Amino acid sequence: MATHLSCLRRPLATRATLMALPVLAVPVLAIAGATGAAAGGFGLREQSAYYQGYSFAGTAAGGDGLASMFWNPAALSFSPGLNMEANVTWIAPHASIDVYRATGPLFGNNLGNVGIGDIVDDGAVPATYITYAWDRIAVGLAVNAPFGLITDAPCNWSGRYYGCYSRIFDMNIQGSIAYKVNDWLTLGAGFNVNYIDARLSNAQILSAAPLTFGAAQVDGDSIGYGINLGALLTLAPGTTVGLGYRSQIDQGLSGTITPLILNNPVAKLPAQAGLTLPDQATLSLRSKLTPNFTVLGTVEWTNWSTVQELKVESIAAPDSVLNLQWKDGWFFSGGVEYQWDPKLALRAGLAYELTPVPDATRSPRLPDTNRLWLSAGFTYAVTEKLALDVAYTHIFGEDAPIALFPTEPANALRGSLVGSVNDGYVDIVSLALRYKFDSPVSAAPVYTK
Repeated sequence: MATHLSCLRRPLATRATLMALPVLAVPVLAIAGATGAAAGGFGLREQSAYYQGYSFAGTAAGGDGLASMFWNPAALSFSPGLNMEANVTWIAPHASIDVYRATGPLFGNNLGNVGIGDIVDDGAVPATYITYAWDRIAVGLAVNAPFGLITDAPCNWSGRYYGCYSRIFDMNIQGSIAYKVNDWLTLGAGFNVNYIDARLSNAQILSAAPLTFGAAQVDGDSIGYGINLGALLTLAPGTTVGLGYRSQIDQGLSGTITPLILNNPVAKLPAQAGLTLPDQATLSLRSKLTPNFTVLGTVEWTNWSTVQELKVESIAAPDSVLNLQWKDGWFFSGGVEYQWDPKLALRAGLAYELTPVPDATRSPRLPDTNRLWLSAGFTYAVTEKLALDVAYTHIFGEDAPIALFPTEPANALRGSLVGSVNDGYVDIVSLALRYKFDSPVSAAPVYTK
């Protein structure tokens, strides 16, 4: 963040920049684990209890879980008639930040070694899906949260100039349609409306003459739009391959910067920051090897390299640019399902995710690292129409360094912070209810399970 003449440019850069950085999502609370969120960058993968039991293997290849439409609109569950699914996921992340060395801005004074025992908060993520199918056409509606982040540190810790509190709310509404071209090919498309609201804070120099230390808070929101495309191929009865694509969404965050002295606001300044939410491609396989045994797999690419720098603009201060240099994110998962009896299906999954955040730009606002997923779950058919999905996941986050210095122009008024992210893990519990209403006589399934 560049420095403001007296009190503006730094707040603007810091606030707005960060406002763009953690753009997140969660209809209730977004969560970020030691691994950033429960997915790479500030993404949230927790859209479905059904697929969570597989560690999200097979997401774009269809199945009983209606959430498949999120990854691939062609994979709308073409169960005849009207179907509904309601999910709620509780995410309990943990991440510690140890501080080896921290200095203040301008004078390089020693800020001590006060770290944070747990910088991330727990939260709930809801997701709802509705589908309707007749003949060769199916339509669907989804309301969920594709991104998310909450980090919370007291503004007296040693890294306070690099972040204190970050809260971001995001909601996504997706409408989708799929058409069965023939017995082996289904195509789909969707449209997304994404809303983001953010509040971020950190310590900073508010004025150079006289020299005044304090904090600043930024509030902003935005609405953006995107599309989904997908194809579902039925290679054989019980075997499907799905390919889905979610487009980039451009967000123009606008709001205010509020400098604070002893937690009291001294001004409100208009600010804006641009952010491009990344596009994503998902390739999945689902194959029923026997009447009771199914295997699944997914490879997913997320174009986080769109987040190279964040530019903050304000009529009250010069533009400020933060250099991030994020890389593309990758997710690999495999899962199995065993139909224990007509009412009970058991599933398990394993996944590995590569963080898009380089060591050189890792921040306490988003302490994202590589992670390993282990998941288990089950579906219990309460009745012929009503099913209950339950899943549990434990994510192991890798330790990773934090090394931020004022030699980077964006950090000129932040001093230095050298430390590490460690003891990172996330526990996730997800529940869902799926209900099938009466089916119209003319409805025809699009793919064979």
